Amino acid sequence: MKTVGIIGINGKVGQTLLAQMQRVKKPFQLKTFGRNDEIPPLDIAVLCTDNPVSAQLVPQLKTRVKFLIDMSSEFRMAEGVPLVIPEINPHAITSQTHLIASPNCTTTGLVMSLAPLKAFYNFKEVFFCSYQAISGGGKILLDDFHKPGSLYANNCVPLIGSIQKNGHTSEELKGLYETRKIMELPSLKVYCHTVRVAVENAHSLGVTLKADKPFDLQQVKNLWNHFPNLSYSEKVITPKEASGQETTFICRLRLDVEDPHIIHYFVTFDNLLKGAAMNGRQIVELLLEKF
Repeated sequence: MKTVGIIGINGKVGQTLLAQMQRVKKPFQLKTFGRNDEIPPLDIAVLCTDNPVSAQLVPQLKTRVKFLIDMSSEFRMAEGVPLVIPEINPHAITSQTHLIASPNCTTTGLVMSLAPLKAFYNFKEVFFCSYQAISGGGKILLDDFHKPGSLYANNCVPLIGSIQKNGHTSEELKGLYETRKIMELPSLKVYCHTVRVAVENAHSLGVTLKADKPFDLQQVKNLWNHFPNLSYSEKVITPKEASGQETTFICRLRLDVEDPHIIHYFVTFDNLLKGAAMNGRQIVELLLEKF
């Protein structure tokens, strides 16, 4: 029987992944570890750890673990490391793959909306403004949010991650570079603005997408509704409805007022599930099924 380990079991993502693993139908043996525990040989290990710990563990586990799934951002843009969302690019994993990266939670919501349209529209530009939940910052931010006088209470904070030399935040650059890598569109123009909002769970995005031909709104809706774990609704869907759900929801689709080559829409999804633990579980399922 194959063995699957969760490393970093005490964190928010580790705990959510533990619950998610109950959904896996193929038989396997599950083992859990703290970030400082000794790791025995495993078939698959999921690193629910931050960047420094992942950077330390990956070389240590090279000979002990057949497939490593890293939930941090440490290796996402590394050459030869596939950045995988199973609904979109399962082909990126081969039997020779050792390390697999799971993408940023905000990027995930964006590319889930783009992927069904890619075969029918050549994208020119995509813009998004994120409305990111407190839970995306982990337990420390959640604890801070519930303290009197928190910066995040009843507020919007347009700063997620660290500000880089070019003025963009690390979170915004993830939205740019990870989208290009997952979509296999290295020259796609992606404009990002990321904001933390006073919502406990479930991220949202306001998206504007431009293509090289006019959009057919009914076709777009049909493509979304026939894509796995994606749903378009004529009703307004908010983070309150999306929290705890495995579906990525889209609503408020409309053509641009002046240019039919442009559409605008709203995306919302559970950042701890599809944005993190659910995606990790799906990669584990893919590996168990394929290899």
